Formats: sequence, structure tokens, C-alpha cells
Amino acid sequence: MENNSLATFKFEKPIIYVTFIGNEATDESFEEYTQLSNKAYEWKRYGMIYDVSKMKYLPAKYRIIQGNDIQKKENEIRQQSIGLAIIAPSFVQRIITEAVFAINAYPSKLKVFKTKEKAIQWMNELLEAEDQEKLV
Repeated sequence: MENNSLATFKFEKPIIYVTFIGNEATDESFEEYTQLSNKAYEWKRYGMIYDVSKMKYLPAKYRIIQGNDIQKKENEIRQQSIGLAIIAPSFVQRIITEAVFAINAYPSKLKVFKTKEKAIQWMNELLEAEDQEKLV
């Protein structure tokens, strides 16, 4: 059986790991990706780590849907998201990703990394800082 998904999801509360697997987007695969992404809102607090290393170009139709979805859920993201770390090993991927979010700011902390290790380290730092705030 062929896997036509856009990404794999690994839910390890409070972190959600999303790894794009290199398939072209279809209406069905994008809908599945959106539904799985929206599971984050079921958690009081979450952080997301996106690995876009193998991600194919996302057609404008899906980028618009995703942008509209982020706008609709802006308050939830702002209140519930610890942060979004994006792993983009290629220099070009990092520049493009940073440019996209410079134009359309994400409602939570966001940082682009070259390696998975750095992305996880940053997310852990955010979690530790949040835990320290609870103690004060």
C-alpha cells in the first residue's frame, strides 16, 4: 500500500514532531495534514517541530488554505503554542522559510534551524523557561 501522506506526525506531549516525507500535495493529503495538525489544539500547551528537509514545493492553493487556517486559529496558537521550530538543512530552504514568516508573522515564537538537534535544543529551552515562569 502506497503512502501518499504529506507528513508523518509523532505526538509526544507537549511536543508534536511533523516530518514532511517528500510526497506531492493532493487535496486528500493536505486535508489529512490539516486534521492532524489541528490535534495540537486539543492540548493546553504544545510545541511543534517541523522537518521540511524533504518537503516538496507546496502549491499556492494549499499555502493560502494554510495561511487562512493560521489566521482563523491565531488566538489559540498565541495562547497554546510554546513555539514552532522548523528544520531546514538547505540554506535556500532556510532563507525562503524565514522570508515567508517575515511577511506573514506566525502568532507564536518561531525559529528556523539547520539541524534537528538545534531545533530540539531550542524547544527544550522554551519548555524550561516556561517551567521556570510557573515557579515564580
